[in-house]
Amino acid sequence: MADENEFLVQTYLFFKDFLLKGVIAVAVLLTATFIAKRSSKKDHKRPLDETNFCSSPNCLRCSKMFKPSTGIVSEKLVEFSSTRADNSGLERLYKGMRCKESLESDSDHLSGQRPTVLFVSGVSSRVWYNQHDFKYGLRSLSLPRNYELIKSEFEEINENLAQGWLRNTTPEGEWLVFHLFNQGEKVLENCACCPNTVGIIESIGPFIKGCAFGNALFSVLKPGTHITPHYGPTNCRIRCHLPLFVPEGCFLCVNEEKRQWNEKELLLFDDSFLHEAKHTGLKGERIILMLDLWQPQLSLIEKEALCFIFPSFSRL
Repeated sequence: MADENEFLVQTYLFFKDFLLKGVIAVAVLLTATFIAKRSSKKDHKRPLDETNFCSSPNCLRCSKMFKPSTGIVSEKLVEFSSTRADNSGLERLYKGMRCKESLESDSDHLSGQRPTVLFVSGVSSRVWYNQHDFKYGLRSLSLPRNYELIKSEFEEINENLAQGWLRNTTPEGEWLVFHLFNQGEKVLENCACCPNTVGIIESIGPFIKGCAFGNALFSVLKPGTHITPHYGPTNCRIRCHLPLFVPEGCFLCVNEEKRQWNEKELLLFDDSFLHEAKHTGLKGERIILMLDLWQPQLSLIEKEALCFIFPSFSRL
């Protein structure tokens, strides 16, 4: 009986030790896997390609003048504040200025956002938006209702690619743009070619006017074109796409989530998240009307301050 009890005790201790070591080994393995995935995800979120940047002094996103470390943005905000008797309502902008060092190093606290110029603190960090996120549900936008009219004006300017069109640099394919508003500035010659489209855009309440963060343009991707991953300049705007022509093989990827364009259906997203676009098809051009809207949570005084700090690029 004593030998039998001794055997049972030894067996119990053996299996206890075995199970304990097994649990520890599994825990170590799971921890290592979690760390590896997290590191991989961090690295994957920032595969920036230098082909997305240019040397133009007028490009707000690419210009080194407005990098957070220069202090120019903070100085302009102080200047704006000095013109007002009441500076309440500017706290989020001031807080965003204090985050400037983080924007150029680690941006995990920005929930995947890494704007190249300005981070507005305290607004939503959502990736995707819809019409109902804006006042009146963007009913005044009228873009889908005027789809055929906008498309017909595009077809007229598309017949002459030498007039008003620009070619952006991409590592693959060809990306053409026709600016109606370029960084807050109305491109008069181009607008004259699309008077109805311009009128519709100017009637949109949330459209960014008088600020270098605001653009409106036709964007054309030819087959085989890849706009490589990049971040926009700020989270104070929401980018809006109205797809006019969408052939097979086209997608937009924002913060690692792919979505398809559907003709006539608005696609709205925060472009301060890493994003890219690609046309993998063999025929047809992906054509959208693209415009920038104010982030719906911004106040009137914050918009006024941003227009003062970042006026249209001709006055920067």
